[in-house]
Amino acid sequence: MRVLVILFCLHTFGIASGQTVILPDTNFRNKLIASYPQVMQGDSLNISQAAALTGSLTLSFSNISNAYGVQYFTSITNLDLTNNNIDTLPDISTITGLQRFYASNNKLTALPSMAALTKLVDFQVSNNLLTALPNLSASTGLSFIYCQNNNIEQLPPLSQFPQLSVLDAGANPLNNSIDVSSCSNLTQLHIHLTGIDTIIGLENLKKLTTLYAWNSNIRSFKALDSITTLQICDIFNNPITEIPYMQNKPNINSLIVWGGQLTFEDIQPTLLQLQQLQQATPATFNYAPQQSIPYADVTARASNPLTLTYPISSPLSTNIYVWLKDSVVIDSSNSPSYIFNSLQSSNAGNYELRVYNPYMSSLILNTNVFRVTVLNCIDLTIPTLDTINKGCSKGYTIDLSQIQVAGGTMPFIYELTSSFTTTVINYPIAENLASGNYSLSVIDSKNCKASANFTLNSISECDPIITPNGDGIMDTYFIEKPGKVTVYDLNRKQVNILQAPIDWDGTDRTGALLDAGLYILTMDGQNPIYLSIIR
Repeated sequence: MRVLVILFCLHTFGIASGQTVILPDTNFRNKLIASYPQVMQGDSLNISQAAALTGSLTLSFSNISNAYGVQYFTSITNLDLTNNNIDTLPDISTITGLQRFYASNNKLTALPSMAALTKLVDFQVSNNLLTALPNLSASTGLSFIYCQNNNIEQLPPLSQFPQLSVLDAGANPLNNSIDVSSCSNLTQLHIHLTGIDTIIGLENLKKLTTLYAWNSNIRSFKALDSITTLQICDIFNNPITEIPYMQNKPNINSLIVWGGQLTFEDIQPTLLQLQQLQQATPATFNYAPQQSIPYADVTARASNPLTLTYPISSPLSTNIYVWLKDSVVIDSSNSPSYIFNSLQSSNAGNYELRVYNPYMSSLILNTNVFRVTVLNCIDLTIPTLDTINKGCSKGYTIDLSQIQVAGGTMPFIYELTSSFTTTVINYPIAENLASGNYSLSVIDSKNCKASANFTLNSISECDPIITPNGDGIMDTYFIEKPGKVTVYDLNRKQVNILQAPIDWDGTDRTGALLDAGLYILTMDGQNPIYLSIIR
């Protein structure tokens, strides 16, 4: 009874008498019955017959989910598992003579080590869910690697495969670079949709016929200049600023460079090179559209000249330049520049340049939309005032050398304006200034003007006296605190009403000068001021 139980258990786990194994996947079993009946014993795989099978084991398009059992086909040279639903693969290291392994279009997330497969020449696992390739270090004769459209972040060192002819690793999140320096036999390199920015050793691929490197971050393909065997060069959607040299590539039939940072000046030489190859139009030469030409925002001052220029040196004479402001065309000509002779505030706005060339009519170049900001022609700031001296008789003497002037064209004129007078001062010293509110103006040689205000407070130790005789000394009295001020004479007669802060010059409500004498200035909530007018 115990023996029967043991045999039953062994049968349940796949091993039975007569060297057969039960295959867990029904579709796998049915495929073998239909295509390789000699290896089947009823519904079970005959292990010795499986081991005797040579050549190819083709299991493609069979809806297989579990490939358990393929490891018993130890004498085959080709294993084809493509287009199934396989998510795991058993250890196939026993198939030591395997030369071609095909498992594309499945659901594989990992593969067993293949370090024992020393004769492998063709390895294809595209369109799976792999995050890494298996150990292939012993497969030094490997000629073909197809692993595109997986989740692979890093390839094994390609120096392990000196015979490699085709590498298709596109649509994988590879690291920043790929090193093909040792792959001198490479004829096809597919690294599109990888995000890499550098191909190390590209210049060594003297047999290269096909390069797919589109949709990555590669800035230069200058290394292709000396490669004469190239037939397909699809490098679009990379931030390239030049096209590889084509005149030495007589077999080129596909050159796709759209989506870069190329201009007419970059494209025209390639057209000429292709014409010299007696290929006025190659089988495929796509160069439109291109990315926007970077153009930085511009800030300039009013009343000054400003020139907006096509940011490419040595532009083609056949170019046509169309300038737009706020999406409206403002100029169209053969000139690469748009000139403002004297910038005005109305010139501020959003600008764009579009460039056309009749000999490359399928392409329109444009800059990004950039902003032109127009500042005042001159600006004046008074951060601090340096008081050199202040006294009751001559008022303030101040140093204005700390003022800040931005823009403008020298020489400058400085004007100081109070409530009553405007005076040109001998910059930077201003003398004999009474307390009060002032406006300082700076005027440049183009008559641009900027002003800033400052206040000189009352000198506290001085008696409230004014001598309004026009000599610039104590002609006014500055009332600092804001509010309504009523002025009375000694007879308590109201002679003026003022709105402070204000410089009062000793006049009545009609503007007539008051007689010399004592006057009383009152403000709600404040002590009265007794002020003397002396003439």
